[in-house]
Amino acid sequence: MNFDIPQDIRDYLVILDDFIDKEIKPLQEQDDNNRFFDHRREHARTDWDNQGLPREDWEELLGEMRRRADAAGHLRFALPEEFAA
Repeated sequence: MNFDIPQDIRDYLVILDDFIDKEIKPLQEQDDNNRFFDHRREHARTDWDNQGLPREDWEELLGEMRRRADAAGHLRFALPEEFAA
């Protein structure tokens, strides 16, 4: 079995890592957003007084990350072209 990652995927991972460094990490470091990114901080993402639903500020941050990923072409990367627009 061949476990080598194809070159085109390796090339894309470099682009994706660059996007994360330039777009997502600054969002993480902005204001107090870093509290959402630590897996031990589930409380920061969860509104326990609202049936354990995600906190509104966490949902807003996720929405901004999705918007940026979509604008950069990453959110729909794996979709066939006819569905990506």
